[in-house]
Amino acid sequence: MAVFMSLCLILSILTSSVPLSASSHTELCNDGFSTDLIHRDYLISPLHNSSVTYWDLIHKALQRSRNRPDYFASRSFASRMSSTSTTLLMASSGDFLLKISIGTPSFEIMGILDTGSVFTWVQCAPCDNCYRQNQPLFTPRESSTYKVLPGNSKLCKSLGGRPSILGDNTCRYSLQYLDRSYSHGAISSDTFTISSTSGTPISQRKFIFGCGYENLGNFNEEASGVIGLGSGPGSLVNQMNSVIGGKFSYCLLSQSHIKNYRSSKIYFGSNSVVSGASVVSTGLHIFRNSYALRFKGISVGKKTLAMTHLSNSSSSSKILGFFNERIIIDSGTVLTHLPKKLYQPLEEAMKKEIKLEQAHARDMLRLCYKTPDGQIRGPIVTVHFVGADVKLYPTNTFLRVSEDVHCLGFVPHDGVAIFGNLAQRNFLVGFDLRRKTLSFKQTDCSKQ
Repeated sequence: MAVFMSLCLILSILTSSVPLSASSHTELCNDGFSTDLIHRDYLISPLHNSSVTYWDLIHKALQRSRNRPDYFASRSFASRMSSTSTTLLMASSGDFLLKISIGTPSFEIMGILDTGSVFTWVQCAPCDNCYRQNQPLFTPRESSTYKVLPGNSKLCKSLGGRPSILGDNTCRYSLQYLDRSYSHGAISSDTFTISSTSGTPISQRKFIFGCGYENLGNFNEEASGVIGLGSGPGSLVNQMNSVIGGKFSYCLLSQSHIKNYRSSKIYFGSNSVVSGASVVSTGLHIFRNSYALRFKGISVGKKTLAMTHLSNSSSSSKILGFFNERIIIDSGTVLTHLPKKLYQPLEEAMKKEIKLEQAHARDMLRLCYKTPDGQIRGPIVTVHFVGADVKLYPTNTFLRVSEDVHCLGFVPHDGVAIFGNLAQRNFLVGFDLRRKTLSFKQTDCSKQ
C-alpha cells in the first residue's frame, strides 16, 4: 500500500500544473488511507496514568459512559440537530484518541474521537480562561492558512454559529456539556492533516473547526479538544467526503491489550471497505446526528430473547417502544445499554448458562463472576440486527474489572439503546454512508 500511494503522489504531481494536496492525490487514486486510533488508557496513550489502579481505569470508563444515553436522548440535542450551541456529552467522554495536525506550518494535536459528536474543536492561544493543557496550544496567527468564518455568512448559520457581540463579524460557537463544562470560541477554517500508516499524510484544505478561547470543566490535560466523527455538516466525515466517499471503518483492540504499546486502527476511503465471506451487513440510519441500526433482539446460545414491544397506553411507553426499534452504535460508550424489558431475560439466560461463582456487582455492572484463572467462559451471544446476526464471544460480552472478576458488559437502561465499544472489539466495523450500510467482520485487530 505504501508503494502504491507513493506512485499515486508522483502521478498527481506529474498530471497537475500546480502541486496537489494529499487529499487531492487521494481522491485521484481513490485508494484511501488508515491511521492509528489510540485508546486513552493503553500504555501508548499520552493520557495513560501509571499511578492509577486497573480498577480505577475501569471505574472511570464506566463513569464516562454512564451519561451517554441521556446525551443521545436530550431534548436540547434533538431540537437543534445542526446547531453547535447545544448541550453535549460529558467533556471527558470518549475512549479513543486521534492525532491530527492543523495549520501551515502544521501543528500537531491530540483529540478525542467521537462518533456521537458532530463538531471538531481545539483549544487555541491566546487563551486566558482555559483548562490546563500540557501540550502547547494551537496559535492561529502563526498559521498562514487560518481564517475565521464571517458571522453573517450562510455557513456560519448552518453550523449553528452566531455573529460576535463585539461587532467584529466573527462567527462564534458555544458548546455546553452535561457536566457543566463548556467551550466557547470562533468557528474557523484551516488546513487539517491526518498522519497515514503508509507514511503519506492526508490533508484537507479549509477544514471547519472551532477555535476555543474559553474552555473550562472536566477536560483532560493531555487532550487538545474533540474530533467529531458523527453525521452532520461540521463532522470530519462530511467535510472529507470528497476524499473518503462517505466510507470509514475501525478495528478496536480487545481489552487484553491494555498493557501493551499497541494501537487500534481507523480506515478511510476505499480501503475501509469490509469484505469477505464472513461479512454481515445491516442498514445504517442517522439518528440525531449519530449512527443507528435496526435492532430485532438477542440470542444466548440457542435461546432467542425476542424484542418486547410495549403497549402505547402512555406517552412513556411510546417513547420506550420507539427506542426499542433502534440501537445507536457508539465508539465512546464501553457498555451496551439495553431496555430493561430485554436486559432482564438476558441476565437470567446468562445465569443459566454460566456455572461460575458469582461476585459482588461493581459500580453500574449487574452480573459479575469470580474467575480465578483470569478467564471467562460463557455462551455465544448473538445480536440480531435487520439483515445481520453478529456473534459475540465472551471477550465482547464480559468486562474484566480485576484479576479474578469479570462482569457482564450489558446494562439496563430505559431510553436510548446503545451498542458499546466492548461489543465491537476484534471486529472490522465498516460504515458506508452513501449505501447506508454498516458491516461487521470478526477480525484479530492486533494483526491489522
